[in-house]
Amino acid sequence: MKKITIALLTLICSQPLFSQSWLDVGLKGGYGANLLYNKNFFDDGTFTPKVSFGYMYGGKIGMNINSSHAITIDIGSSVFSQSFAYSLKNPDSTKTDYIRKVGFNSLNFLLMYKKTANSSYIEIGPQFSLVTKASYSDNSPLVQPSSFDVSANLVPSYFSAVVGFGGYLMGTDDFGVSFGVRVAYCFNDIISSTGQLNNFPSVVKYPTYKPSNPVSAMFVLSFDYDLFYIAHSGGNHKRSKILMF
Repeated sequence: MKKITIALLTLICSQPLFSQSWLDVGLKGGYGANLLYNKNFFDDGTFTPKVSFGYMYGGKIGMNINSSHAITIDIGSSVFSQSFAYSLKNPDSTKTDYIRKVGFNSLNFLLMYKKTANSSYIEIGPQFSLVTKASYSDNSPLVQPSSFDVSANLVPSYFSAVVGFGGYLMGTDDFGVSFGVRVAYCFNDIISSTGQLNNFPSVVKYPTYKPSNPVSAMFVLSFDYDLFYIAHSGGNHKRSKILMF
C-alpha cells in the first residue's frame, strides 16, 4: 500500500501546474456484484459460490490540481454479501439443496488519484476498511439458529486496491454528475484465526488452507460540487454536459 501511495504522489508532483486548482465535495452511491474468492470453494463441487450483490454509499473531498489531475479522499460504508449453494444427502439417498450466506458491513477510507481527459476519467488507489458487522445465515434445518453474528470469524480490518473508470453525464461550471465502474480487490485474507479454526464459512476442513479475498465490481453514481477555487493561472474550468469515452 505504501508503494502505491508513493507512486501516486510522485506522478502528481511530476505534472506541471496549469489552469486552476479547486476543492470539491461529493456524494456517491454504488451497486454491483461481489465474490468471496477462495480456491478451495471453486474446486469443491459441493460448496459453490453464487453470484451475489452488495452496495456502497458515502462522500468524498477532492483536491483538483488542474483540470486533468486530482487527489480524492472517500469515506463511506459498504455491504458485502456472498451466497453459497450446497447439498446434503438424505436418508433415502436423495439430495436437498440449501443456501448459506455470509455478509459483512465495512467503513471504508479510500485515497484515489483521478485522471480526467475529454470528459472521461480513470482512478486508482488504496482502500483501508474496518469491518463493523458480520452476519451468517443458512436455510438448512440442521443449522440452528438459522442466522447469527459471526464477527469473530472475520478480521477487524483489511486493505484493498481499487480501480475505476467512467465519465461525466451532465453538469454546470460548479456541479457535475458522473457515472462509472469501480473494481476492488482485497489483498489480505478476510478470515480471522478464529474463523480458520472454525473452517468458516464452509465448515469443511480442506487438506490445504486457502485464503478468502473479497472482490467487488460496482456501478457508481457521483454528485460533485466545487466549493472554491484555490488558484487561477488562466484557462477556463467547465464540465462537459455530454458523456464521452
